Amino acid sequence: MRRKILVVISLSVVLATIGLVVFSRARSITSSAGTIQVSKILGGLESPWGIGFLPNGDFLVTERNGNLLYVKDSKARSVRNAPESVEIGQGGLLDLMIPRDFARTREVFMTYAKKVAGGYATALDVGQLSGDGRTLRKLRTIFIASPGSESSSHFGSRVIEARDGTLFITLGERD
Repeated sequence: MRRKILVVISLSVVLATIGLVVFSRARSITSSAGTIQVSKILGGLESPWGIGFLPNGDFLVTERNGNLLYVKDSKARSVRNAPESVEIGQGGLLDLMIPRDFARTREVFMTYAKKVAGGYATALDVGQLSGDGRTLRKLRTIFIASPGSESSSHFGSRVIEARDGTLFITLGERD
């Protein structure tokens, strides 16, 4: 089971990085974990960064330009009230994480570049996704890296949830 989880996480990162697969038809890729079937499920994305799967099979995608997309049946629509990210250099709307208790809480966690005193910093917000997937409600910031920096490089971040519910966030060195 642990191996499958690692493969799904690794594949999710790869899919988000290359625009949710640029292949026009299904392909098989041989990996150290076995054969992986890859199919295009969504195209036309602009700098996708994060992907999070919802319990019903739909998913959310962040684009660095600030768009948060809800994807159902290979059709994407914008989600209103995403965090107000700043697209600067390598910064923008970055990762997202759907926690294990999503079915009960409807919470979604997102990292992004935020304008702060002294420049820009990586922030983490949480909001509740509406039942129809069209809006984030009760959006609030729960972490801002400090100090801010004028640099537009190295915002890189991921957010994951430990088994006990602890959130881990990675940050770039922000020189």
